[in-house]
Amino acid sequence: MQQTRKMGGNYSGKGWAVVTGASSGMGLAFARELARRGQKVLAVARRRDRLEALAREVAEQGGSLVALAADLGTMEGLELVVMGLTSLDKIDLLVNNAGIATSGDFQGSSLEKELSAIRLNVDAVMTLTHVVLGEMLRRGHGTIINIASVVAFQPFPHFAVYAASKAFVLSLTEALAEEVKSSGVRVLALCPGAAKTEMSVFSRNEGLLGKLPSLSADQIVKTALQAVQRRRVVKIVGWLNRMLVFQNRFLPRAVVRWMMGVIAKPPSDHAVPR
Repeated sequence: MQQTRKMGGNYSGKGWAVVTGASSGMGLAFARELARRGQKVLAVARRRDRLEALAREVAEQGGSLVALAADLGTMEGLELVVMGLTSLDKIDLLVNNAGIATSGDFQGSSLEKELSAIRLNVDAVMTLTHVVLGEMLRRGHGTIINIASVVAFQPFPHFAVYAASKAFVLSLTEALAEEVKSSGVRVLALCPGAAKTEMSVFSRNEGLLGKLPSLSADQIVKTALQAVQRRRVVKIVGWLNRMLVFQNRFLPRAVVRWMMGVIAKPPSDHAVPR
């Protein structure tokens, strides 16, 4: 795992935007849109070939994107990305998008796969946030977007560890936003629902979940960047998702658990990366 060109150096204009999980889906959409807006982008993902193709695409359009192939679910990959971040001159934006959706009933799942999901969905998010936040606070400027999920607001049978990991991301992000609210640094928890991406375990679920409308990655990215401008701390994407979270306030917890347990069927695929 190594980067495809030298990072850091003397650049003028805007600082860096770092996007994890940038080879597909929302991460790819974030990387493209930020490069289009003139941001220097460090794109992180496991799949080197896709990152290099993205770097060529951005360069052809006059943008600047550096590809860093690393698996954030491993200690080696996480350390490589941390080294990459510390080598950049200034980071204006971090998008913690990389994640994996494990699924199936918990007892029948592989413990190692569930722990690996926690390393990616929780450990990597917390580590990269900690790495960039200190410098942002010293400068009094910067933005962190952590991708949570609409499932972060309630337990989700058949996706128990995934939902729990996103609940961690939501809680951490809200707490950090309160801690830094007077610093000039913005922290956003983005909570989309089912999306038309390679992580299709939700949008193509055979239960009611798969019949609900799915958002495009571009729609989600547009909403996220608007939410940052409006200084939002939590942004639930999609009116139906907002209604789901709103009704949870009035329903008994037992009803919420039952409802979440019946809207999705246990999928056959047990781990879908983003």
